[in-house]
Amino acid sequence: MFQYLENLRKKPEKERRKAVFLISLYITLAIAIVWMIVTSIRVVHTDFSFDTKAVDKSMPSLGDTFNNFKERLGSIMDSVSSSTPQ
Repeated sequence: MFQYLENLRKKPEKERRKAVFLISLYITLAIAIVWMIVTSIRVVHTDFSFDTKAVDKSMPSLGDTFNNFKERLGSIMDSVSSSTPQ
């Protein structure tokens, strides 16, 4: 490796830039491959199952949601106005 670097120093700048680009590309590809392998191993060994029995399957209507929001906002405003000194 040291001999390769010594020979590379003697070459023109265009060839040195090309060599630096290729070396960095190979290192990046090697890191990406290792990262993909490790990630795929983690995904394969992950248990994605969960119990859906406790999940409420009914969706509230938009009107109910808005009314609940108005009630909560009103209670917050009431508590703020009652706690504000006059």
